[in-house]
Formats: sequence, structure tokens, C-alpha cells
Amino acid sequence: MNTSKNPYSEFLIDEVSGIEVPDTRHKIWAEGYKAGRKGKQVIKSVIKAQNGMALVFDDKGEQIPEYQGRYEQVRPRILEDAPLSVVFSYAFDYESELTTVAREEW
Repeated sequence: MNTSKNPYSEFLIDEVSGIEVPDTRHKIWAEGYKAGRKGKQVIKSVIKAQNGMALVFDDKGEQIPEYQGRYEQVRPRILEDAPLSVVFSYAFDYESELTTVAREEW
């Protein structure tokens, strides 16, 4: 298998309806490829802070600087690169607990 190019197309044609639909194999392969690269930190949890900043952590609790910054600017890249297992949260202030939300709401 080619380790640098996704062998699955992003979409396929449904045999019954003839409609173009996303091919889940494409996304699964892409997530596995990103997770398997040596030295690459994989996103495990993401927090949107009250001040509008996004904080991103790996499975060891270490920050991943290339994904952090103003929420509006980094959100698209985080959502694109984050595996399905990522925990998305809001921090409303420094004293309350984090509020976990669905990926779509974050």
C-alpha cells in the first residue's frame, strides 16, 4: 500500500440510488495515516476558552502549538485533522469545570 497517498476516493456512487456519497474508507485511512506517522502529535482533546482561544492537547496532555490560536482561525484545521475520538470542550471561566460538547457544536 502506498503510504503517502490515500488509495480511496473521497466519494463513491451509491449503486442503488446513483447518488454520490462520501466514502468512509477515505477518512478512516487518512486518520490512521496521521496517527501512525512517527513523531506526530495526535489531537486528543480541544478546549475553547472564554477569551476566544483554542487549546489543543495530545494523549500525553502536552499542548500542540500548531493547532492553537484564535478559535475562528484554527477551528477549520482542527476539525479537519481531529480523529473521531477527540473530546471537544468549552471553558466558560477559570473556576468552573469544562463543558463537553459534540464536534458539530464546537
